Amino acid sequence: MKRLIKFSFILLLITTLGCTSESNNCTTPPPYFSFEFVDKDSGENLYTNGTFDAKQAVTVTDLDTDKVIQYTYMKNEDLNRLVINSIGWQSGVFNYSIAFQGKSVFELHASAERVSEKGCSFSRINSFEIKNAEFQLDKTTGIYKILINTKI
Repeated sequence: MKRLIKFSFILLLITTLGCTSESNNCTTPPPYFSFEFVDKDSGENLYTNGTFDAKQAVTVTDLDTDKVIQYTYMKNEDLNRLVINSIGWQSGVFNYSIAFQGKSVFELHASAERVSEKGCSFSRINSFEIKNAEFQLDKTTGIYKILINTKI
């Protein structure tokens, strides 16, 4: 019985010494920003109703460096959207122009910093602004609906 108690104590000691808060990986990726292009009057998705063609690329351009930024086009049933997930991997200011067929649809301006606290790293978005377009944020899904007047 004494051996069992000693063995249990040693096992417990080894187990608890092996657990440090530094060994826990609690790093989280930065948030992504999702945009849906919708008709200002009808609220219809412009890809779903055929106004925009998914085969014709949207371009996301860094306004400071003039470099093309990678994005993801997501299609899910009747929800077609553009997802930008490059903001926040590094600290900095991000100024992007989003264009369809060479015509600017809106500008995105954000400031983010990569933070480490208590052994965990995460991104903090300090500012986020959409310019040159009306938009609505769906607080349930986090999707920004960019309202486009198709009658012009």
